[in-house]
Amino acid sequence: MENSFTQAVAMIKRDFGAFLPETVLSIAICLLLLHDVCVKGATGRGAAMLAFAATAIAGWLVLADVAPRNAELFGWMQGGTKIGMIRDDAFARFFKLFTLLGTLIAIPMSMSHRALAGRRMGEWFALLLGTSLGMFVMASATHLLMFFLGVEFASMASYLLTAFVKRDLKGSEAGMKYAIYGSVASAAMIFGMSLIYGMCGGLHITDLARAFTASDTSPTALLVAGALVFAGFAYKMAAFPMHFWCPDTYEGAPTPFAAFLSVTSKAAGFAVFIRFLMAFAPGFQVEMKDGLTPIDWKALVTVACVASMTLGNLGALLQDNVKRLLAYSSIAHAGYLLMGVVVLAPGAGSEQLRPLLFYFIAYLFMNLGAFYVVLAMESREGVPATIRSFAGIGRRSPVLGVCMTLFLFSLIGIPPTAGFTGKWMLLNALIKQPQPLVWLAVVAGLNTAISADYYFKLIRAMWLDKSESDAPVAFAGLATGMIVALAIPTIWLFVDSDRVIAFAGGFSLG
Repeated sequence: MENSFTQAVAMIKRDFGAFLPETVLSIAICLLLLHDVCVKGATGRGAAMLAFAATAIAGWLVLADVAPRNAELFGWMQGGTKIGMIRDDAFARFFKLFTLLGTLIAIPMSMSHRALAGRRMGEWFALLLGTSLGMFVMASATHLLMFFLGVEFASMASYLLTAFVKRDLKGSEAGMKYAIYGSVASAAMIFGMSLIYGMCGGLHITDLARAFTASDTSPTALLVAGALVFAGFAYKMAAFPMHFWCPDTYEGAPTPFAAFLSVTSKAAGFAVFIRFLMAFAPGFQVEMKDGLTPIDWKALVTVACVASMTLGNLGALLQDNVKRLLAYSSIAHAGYLLMGVVVLAPGAGSEQLRPLLFYFIAYLFMNLGAFYVVLAMESREGVPATIRSFAGIGRRSPVLGVCMTLFLFSLIGIPPTAGFTGKWMLLNALIKQPQPLVWLAVVAGLNTAISADYYFKLIRAMWLDKSESDAPVAFAGLATGMIVALAIPTIWLFVDSDRVIAFAGGFSLG
């Protein structure tokens, strides 16, 4: 008994050691909520510094060797093996670092946002860190209940941040729509999970494949359950068929949060979906013992991939509001990223994950950079940014124009930008499959050509269209510095891609 107690204590200590980044974020959330109440003359700058420091410390702890890696945390012993609720492995650490980097960029963006200027910001940054905390859980969850709790924790904070500016009617409308769409997606996901529990008698991902080989499992029920759970994941990825919330939410949400949502929420959704998908080895097919047609997850992902990139790009062609344009672009990029999921095989190692992880790194810089330019335009003009409002900005503010052009080139996939390298890696992975998916690469190429149309509309407006005035335009120093800082990696990831590819290769599923 004493030996068992000692082992339990040692296990708990190790688990909490690996959970230190989440603990730091949790403490910071509490301090930020108290900041506006307890600090006399509290300012947004003070809250921003506290949030930035907490995020940086959490990032350092994620990188530090505070606990053994590839460990199941907060679970129980089963036949000499520990079964946990979350997993501390390299895959989770990549997406945690990704989320924290997005948060570090979103904090100064928030300070540049006109609607948030001069306000107490403790609640804003507390909700921002709360969203990051939920995404941490999503990235490391190995239990379906933790999948759901992570999605809900991130979503609840996201609804509030979307409608944070009280007198902004578009923001309130966007927050309401986002909450309704999110509730439907969550309901579908939890219902699908309940069906899975009924069929396999367990909620840990290791139970899934084993239980689904049972001869008495209904293939129809299994298909329905899988589709419902996928709907919940697709909602976080902004992928078909749960993509429709994206344009209204991005347009109405404060621009810093729309930018944050466009990269971190998508990444967390992919992280949790890949973990779920990996449970269905071998071949991600659910083989039925009675000879019925197996359910092929790759076919489902391929359909979502093609539909997401096509609908996203076609929708963007009709947009004049730049935030809505970037929202549809985000849906299309979810389709491109799903190409990286299609090529995964059971037990996917770092080699298979490299194209997907590299594209995420490239997407973070180019998409946040584009949103930062939109934020700078909105803060100066005081109105939503449209394609017409960018007329002549390249001549009036060459630094801003050049950086925005780089971001848009990268989103298209034109060299010498990170987006070209990322797309090339994804397309190359499709073609190098044992059964090459050339047709999917052709579809992606056609969609890239479609996307060039609406991106070049914005580029043409910046450099060729006439503006009302030719006087130089000055933007805030913080915004200009951050935009330039995001443009540099957009080029560097192309020039020195081998080093970043090798870095991405260090993260694999445990």
